[in-house]
Amino acid sequence: MFSRKKEMKLLQESEEKYRKMIEKAYDAIFTVDASTAKILEANPKAEEITGYAVEELVGMNVWDVHPPEEEGAVKELFDRVSETGVGECNELHFLKKDGSQVVVDISASVVAYDDKKVIQRICRDVTSRRELEKKNEFQRRYYEQIFDLVPIGLGVKKDVDTDPKVDFENKMLRDMFYGDLEDTFHIRWHQSPALMAVPTKSYLEETGAYAEERSYPDGRIFLFTLNYFMNEEGSWCEVAIAQDITSRKRLQEKLIKANEELEDKVEERTKELRQKQAQLIQAEKMAALGNLVAGVAHEINTPLGAMISNNDVTIRSMEKLHGIIDKPEVASMIHEHEEIQKLLECIDEMSVVTRTAGRRLSKIVNSLRRFARLDEAELDTVNVHEGLDSTLTLVHHELKNRVEVHKEYGDIPKVTCYPNQLNQVYMNILVNASQAIEDKGDVFIRTYQRDGSIVIEFRDSGRGIPKENLKRIFDPGFTTKGTGVGTGLGLSIVYQIIEDHKGQIEVESEVGKGSTFRIILPIARER
Repeated sequence: MFSRKKEMKLLQESEEKYRKMIEKAYDAIFTVDASTAKILEANPKAEEITGYAVEELVGMNVWDVHPPEEEGAVKELFDRVSETGVGECNELHFLKKDGSQVVVDISASVVAYDDKKVIQRICRDVTSRRELEKKNEFQRRYYEQIFDLVPIGLGVKKDVDTDPKVDFENKMLRDMFYGDLEDTFHIRWHQSPALMAVPTKSYLEETGAYAEERSYPDGRIFLFTLNYFMNEEGSWCEVAIAQDITSRKRLQEKLIKANEELEDKVEERTKELRQKQAQLIQAEKMAALGNLVAGVAHEINTPLGAMISNNDVTIRSMEKLHGIIDKPEVASMIHEHEEIQKLLECIDEMSVVTRTAGRRLSKIVNSLRRFARLDEAELDTVNVHEGLDSTLTLVHHELKNRVEVHKEYGDIPKVTCYPNQLNQVYMNILVNASQAIEDKGDVFIRTYQRDGSIVIEFRDSGRGIPKENLKRIFDPGFTTKGTGVGTGLGLSIVYQIIEDHKGQIEVESEVGKGSTFRIILPIARER
């Protein structure tokens, strides 16, 4: 008897404790008759959520607190739980007493209560949460629409430090990498470039962002700008901004090529200008030399003519004097004076020497005038051999006692040219040949016809030109003679003059054996 009372007391205390817990619960709790669907009990929170007093709730059908459109769903839920005894969770609405509705999460399960089977419904008002989720969803769609209008690809990967997953990608990014799903070369933006063997060029931008240029197998090039942040869940996320820079790269390549071509053209034009400038300087020097030569020739010709004339008179006078001396009556007298006889022989010898020297001087003056050819600055048809001989006369001092010249002149016609310019060519080549011969040697000059042109060939036995320098010998300023010996303009001017004559110049050389310069000129050209 005592034990029975004690159990009843404990049970009452337990029920009292349970009721207090229900009354203070954060969720609305309903106890529903499993057979009639009538509400047996409700806690204060149920009164707050529905707007009905507890007294009003008790006795109502469980579906009476729901809007009419959910009545069928509530009945089906009630029947399933009461029949199976298995609890279920659903999201439904309460129709409050004032006509408004709230969203509730409902957990319904069967429990035994006072030897009676009842259904306990625990209901939580999630209206604010759902409104917030709805607002968040609206905001998400709003910003997605904005990001979809951005003309660059934008994507987000989460858990990049563990198991990377795509969290977001805008329309542009999808169009970039998902346009042709059947393309076997198509690689997705979120796939690792290293694993997919995509060539990558990486660098750090001024903003601190990490950048990659990825060249994909389909020929497209993308610039990825990558930033990282840790989300509120403690996971690292990657924000990728992708731009298709294929056209920009192609344009850059074209621009670089155009710049290179422009630089080549500028270099070519600069070279031409330098050649023209060198030629102009040389032409001015030759014009000054021509004026000097003309003046010197004129000044020398007058006394030279008088000397030659007087020498001729002396020779003729001596011939007449010898005629008189040879008479028997005079000869005997002369033979008696040995000094007079020696004096006459000396005068004869001096007259011969003076005549030879006068002829030599006359030849040099004529060679100077022919070399300068101030009266032939325009195109003229001339004998090449005369120009060669005149030049040889003038460079004789460079060659004498050291270099032997061998001439093999062929049967060639006259050539239409600028004579003074060609003479300059001959002189430059001959002087170079002389300077290339370190001790004694030979220079061979040969002329002949070939394929409607004439060829003037200069071959020397000098030191020769190294193979690596052959392509540069006609460049302005290039010289191997050392400081103070040459300006490097001679062969450049030679090349330009021959080119202006519509001709060609060929060079063959072997170190230690000598060089051959072959000038090829058209026989006739338009004036």
